[in-house]
Amino acid sequence: MARLPERETMKTHKFKKFFMPDISAGTASLIHAIASATAVIAALIAASAMILAHMTSDVKNQHSEISISRASQEITVVNESAAQAQLEIRQLTEQNDALKAELEREKAERLKLEASLKPRTLTPQAHDAFKALAGELKAKTLVPVVLLNIHKDDKEAVRFAKEIAVALTKAGVQVQIKQLPLQKHNTGTQVVVYAGAGTDELEQAFRTADFASEIKRSGQSPRVKVDDGDAIAISAFISVYPRTVI
Repeated sequence: MARLPERETMKTHKFKKFFMPDISAGTASLIHAIASATAVIAALIAASAMILAHMTSDVKNQHSEISISRASQEITVVNESAAQAQLEIRQLTEQNDALKAELEREKAERLKLEASLKPRTLTPQAHDAFKALAGELKAKTLVPVVLLNIHKDDKEAVRFAKEIAVALTKAGVQVQIKQLPLQKHNTGTQVVVYAGAGTDELEQAFRTADFASEIKRSGQSPRVKVDDGDAIAISAFISVYPRTVI
């Protein structure tokens, strides 16, 4: 092998000495120890990072589970609140229906009371019924006799009885008025239809007029004396009592 010139050998020695100084055994051992410690520290840092990442993941999972649990509890509470609200709504609806029914009953009673306090009068339906009766009696040449009982002690009953008498007279009925003793337990307007002339036509007109609280049919043929003449059979007996018990 060719030897380098002495000058070149010297340059190489100086280069090594400059860039690769002589290191003692203690220094080398120290460097090795530092390198080993650095590697251990790096490994510890890496392990710590992994542990921290794992712990962070566990914390996130626990937080997620807690959030889900809380959300589930909140949903349960909301559902219970909704059920309670529906129950309260149903109860309020039932109470409202009961209140409406009670108000309707009170209204009906009030209207009934108001009607009982108003003076009685023949309705347009009643006047139409008596007009139809006039046509039938005229066509059949019938003149039925009706006995009308008026109680002079009750002004409202007297006024209503007179209105009935006028309507029947216009219809072609012979009306005989009589004043009978007032019986305190009788109220309203009562009609008895007997077996006389035009009884069917009279009963139909009375029921259509709907002015009486009671209409009965009797097979009897009572007679009443008119003025000084002979007694004649009556076809109906109408008694107008007070609206309420006196």
